[in-house]
Amino acid sequence: MSAYVVSRPVWRRFRPRFLARAAAHVRAGGHAAIVLPDERVDLLLSVDAQGELTELGLWSLLSIEQQRFRRVSEGPALGLATARVKRQYEGSVLDWCERDSVHPGAIREVALDCLECGACCHDANVVLDDVDLSRWRGAGRGDLAGRAYVQRARDGKITLRFAASGRCQHLCEDRRCAIYEIRPDNCRAFVVGSEACLSAREETLGLRDGAPVDAAHAAPAAR
Repeated sequence: MSAYVVSRPVWRRFRPRFLARAAAHVRAGGHAAIVLPDERVDLLLSVDAQGELTELGLWSLLSIEQQRFRRVSEGPALGLATARVKRQYEGSVLDWCERDSVHPGAIREVALDCLECGACCHDANVVLDDVDLSRWRGAGRGDLAGRAYVQRARDGKITLRFAASGRCQHLCEDRRCAIYEIRPDNCRAFVVGSEACLSAREETLGLRDGAPVDAAHAAPAAR
């Protein structure tokens, strides 16, 4: 099934003195950026019943090339997850907050159809494994493992070979995947509605889920 209605967290930015409000927003399902006095940024993310990051929370971290987080041990954010944002990604996180500033509440429902989008099928690094190759052979498409479609690195890693334009060779003109039913596991694992998904839609299709792109250059003062 390619169509989804995703309940994604809405990002808000707060100053430390409003930490209780930020924690309430996160407990309601949102995500928060805490802008510290020195202008560094901390994330405040929700966790599941087992104390682990939610899937969309984890992908928010992965989108800024981070994986590690810690649990808040005291105060109004007790039990939530937090992580310090690397300097080079602070602007990205604050842009998420600006993008979401037009949306009310802590959660936004977004209807997405992967087969009518294809934004993530550009400039990607799709790693293939034996399961993918076996799936293709089983479907009578062993040709997909040939040099025309894949490339092999010296370390043995196999990846999809993209066109010079950066477009996946299996992406049709109508933005549908020509091998959707037997697509690689790496493609199947891409989380719909994640920050990586929203970023791909904005960069590739010019579709921004919130405030106009130009508004990112005039972000309001943090609350």
